[in-house]
Amino acid sequence: MGDTDIEAKIQEDREKGRKQWDHPISFILAAVGSAVGLGNVWRFPNLVSQYGGAPFLIPYFFILIFVGMPILGMELCIGTFYQAGDADAFGSMNPRLRGIGLASVFAGFTITFYYCIILGYACVYFVESFHKDIPWVTNTGEHFENISMSGKYSFNVVDGEYVFTDTEFNWRVFIGIAVIWILIFLSIFKGVKSTGWVVKFTVPLPLLILVILIIRGAFLDGAGEGIENYLIKWDGTKLNDPDIWTKAIGQVFFSLGVCMGVMTAYSSHNSKTKTNVAMSEKAISLSDTGIALLGGFAIYEVLGHMQYKCREELGDGCKENYYEQASMGLAFIAYPSGLATLEAPQFWGIIFFGCLIMLGIDSAFSLCECMVTFLKDCWIGLRWRPKTWMVVLTTCIVGFLAGFLYLFNSGIIYLDIIDNYINNWGMVLIGTLECFAVGWVHKIDEQDQKVGKLSVRLYNFGFVIFLLVGTIVALAMPGDAPIKEDLAAAAYEEALEAYGTKRAEALGVGLAIFFIGWILCTCISIVLSKGDQQLCLGSKLWAIVGWHGVDDLRTQANNIVRNKDKDGVWVANTWKSEFQALYRHDCFCIAFGFLIKYFSYGLLLVVTCTNIKGDIQKAYGGYPRDMLAVGQLVFAFMVFLVLLVAIFPRIMYDPYKHSGKKTSAGRLMWMLTPKTCELSS
Repeated sequence: MGDTDIEAKIQEDREKGRKQWDHPISFILAAVGSAVGLGNVWRFPNLVSQYGGAPFLIPYFFILIFVGMPILGMELCIGTFYQAGDADAFGSMNPRLRGIGLASVFAGFTITFYYCIILGYACVYFVESFHKDIPWVTNTGEHFENISMSGKYSFNVVDGEYVFTDTEFNWRVFIGIAVIWILIFLSIFKGVKSTGWVVKFTVPLPLLILVILIIRGAFLDGAGEGIENYLIKWDGTKLNDPDIWTKAIGQVFFSLGVCMGVMTAYSSHNSKTKTNVAMSEKAISLSDTGIALLGGFAIYEVLGHMQYKCREELGDGCKENYYEQASMGLAFIAYPSGLATLEAPQFWGIIFFGCLIMLGIDSAFSLCECMVTFLKDCWIGLRWRPKTWMVVLTTCIVGFLAGFLYLFNSGIIYLDIIDNYINNWGMVLIGTLECFAVGWVHKIDEQDQKVGKLSVRLYNFGFVIFLLVGTIVALAMPGDAPIKEDLAAAAYEEALEAYGTKRAEALGVGLAIFFIGWILCTCISIVLSKGDQQLCLGSKLWAIVGWHGVDDLRTQANNIVRNKDKDGVWVANTWKSEFQALYRHDCFCIAFGFLIKYFSYGLLLVVTCTNIKGDIQKAYGGYPRDMLAVGQLVFAFMVFLVLLVAIFPRIMYDPYKHSGKKTSAGRLMWMLTPKTCELSS
């Protein structure tokens, strides 16, 4: 029995007794709840303000439409049609791809460790809001330093090291995260059955609270100025900063919840024959973006009010700029400062921090749920079939204990470091690999049959190599960017202009290398094509460059919503079917394939190289290299998981069932053999 037969048998085992959502709206609410989280309330508004206001929306919506939504649609498709979480869904395409899903699940679960710490901060503030004399009213900045313990260290500029006054354990936040993990357990201990009920409460209620906060904020003095600083102001020079694109990708991925295993896990509980995948993709994306914009209005109305009061009280002596608060500072310093000026600050504190907790808890338990789904779908889970609550309890205990890293006075530093390497490095890498798996590997056997293996491999490797060479040349030619701190203002502006010219020239050279190489390897692949069928030139070209794996997913998704009695079966790459897909909002059009195989894949690969260069040139956040090593190890472990399963795919199969070996040593050697799985006769 070959790989395909084994995967079909494993999928059949997974689907036995697999629970489904009680209603499609439960899935949409759960997915929206996962996508909408703390990042919508402070991360998105902070990035908008940091990168010039409205100009940030240009890369944000560009990445959302042409990268985020296609990848979201792809994950919803593979989860729905393979009825599995990330690891087993990609493994069903090719056994060596399971590591991609495994790395995404690991990254998502790792995010949960520090995400719950932030929710722990919110829990402390929520409880304090019930006090008659609210602790955070008088000095919000100092109070947050006490809660997060960020005031328990200092930076020695001479030695370049952080100096910690002493090692302290954060007991208040410890109690907060204990409560959060108990809530996570109660939300998912019955699988989609309990999750479906929870999200019907935790998704609409925070939205209602945001609307209340927006209405209240609109009547504050200075609210108009806050909105102007949020979306209306324009600093076009920020578009020249390459970081704006990296941040836009990180925000879109983090906000939509893609490349973390969540959407695949949730959609695996959908009906294979009834789910409207394309509509689900649009509903989730638009809801997430809309709530992010709403969250910004709620925040910046109050910030505008605070700025107005500062000027009214101090006049020209007002040196405070509330709009420049860092992301967590918006929620725990600037916004509470504004709430403290309102009547009944206890009430507004309760509903705001309660809103944060409900927004965050959905995202937290969804990230935990994808790990639970993986554990139940892997060969150990399929063999022993433990109760769902047992898997959930074990997962929650591990997550709770792993969060201890962030409960000491160095925790806020490690939170920032690990968040950077997972979101700006790990998520981008996972997105690249997911596009590679679906666009370049899935259904590659059909390409081989039509034009021959040599032709397909030459084209695939040629495209990637020339893309990498062109990218490396474009990044290396201009040299290092000038550092503002090292130069006088005039010299810095001059150096920056010269660097911009060099970068434009290097970009032209890099693009020329890529496109010339791409055309060259395409022509050679056509000349060397030799398959089982006699094809015309156009058919050969499509067999080589086409997105056959994406078309397989499109065909399944589009046929679900099609009226077969009236229109017949939807067939990819036929004039009638493709024309209908162009104007139907419930179908994936032909551009979906191009965006997955070429545009998203190429862009994310380039961004990965850019991130590596930036980290080599300047240490992230100015942190010491030994502290950055923790985040780098997390990223390296993600890469290790991908490579491990690609080389030894058998470790993801049940050795008791598939190896035919009678001893433990024999089964272990079978698992560590770098071959795909074939059942013994």
